[in-house]
Amino acid sequence: MSHSPYIENKVFLVTGGAAGVGAGIVRSLLLEFARCVVFLDVSEREGAALETELLNKFGALRAKFIKCDVADSQQLAAAYKQVLDKYRRLDGVINNAAVLGTDGDFKRMIDINFTGTVDSTLRAMDIMGADKGGAGGVIINISSLSALKLNPLRPVYAATKNAVLQFSNAMAAELYYSKTQVRIITVCLGPTDTAILQRLGLESFTRDVPESLTTSGPERQKVESATSGILDVIKRGQNGSTWMIANDKPVTEITDTVKNGFQILSFEVLK
Repeated sequence: MSHSPYIENKVFLVTGGAAGVGAGIVRSLLLEFARCVVFLDVSEREGAALETELLNKFGALRAKFIKCDVADSQQLAAAYKQVLDKYRRLDGVINNAAVLGTDGDFKRMIDINFTGTVDSTLRAMDIMGADKGGAGGVIINISSLSALKLNPLRPVYAATKNAVLQFSNAMAAELYYSKTQVRIITVCLGPTDTAILQRLGLESFTRDVPESLTTSGPERQKVESATSGILDVIKRGQNGSTWMIANDKPVTEITDTVKNGFQILSFEVLK
């Protein structure tokens, strides 16, 4: 396996890292010789079990679990402080934490999927930014195919993921990157076979929606497809780029499509 300078001997933080895609990212980073990976999650049992597994496999100090709700700014601040106190550096952050709830859980979805991503991104830039004394780095913000189309089944979830896409592209502007040297990249994931889909029903969204809408769309992909694509993006994604991983196919860059979409939407404003 060839070693990537963007991963080897680097310190990473992964939110929502105890299971599913997040856990896959944590394992993959360690397999590619990351110095250590800190992962945050609200699930203490799963997080502790994964930490034990990883320490046994990769050795002491290579993995660290911190129980943290990314929607709680104080908890997130404390987690980032632990990383800095323990490792004295941070090179990459993957903002993966997300929930897919019913319409009654809209505030929780917004707080985790969008507010938590914003909070984590800004904290990471404060540490990694060259303008703040850091060495630069990479931030991968996980969005969704739901951000790329109108979604009557999951309107709040889709809106949060659209917000992640807009925020990440805006924060990747050359205006910021020239100072921070932190690559900010967006990954739009298709439906992936994880607990977020298995655990939560969609009855409140689908009871008044035609069956043709509920049965169409991408198939669920394997967790391995998502994680291998994200690792590929860390290695070769340019600042401000957007990527799609869906249907167990190789990761595809969609930066031009996204930028063209923003240009079309801006046309009336700029006339």
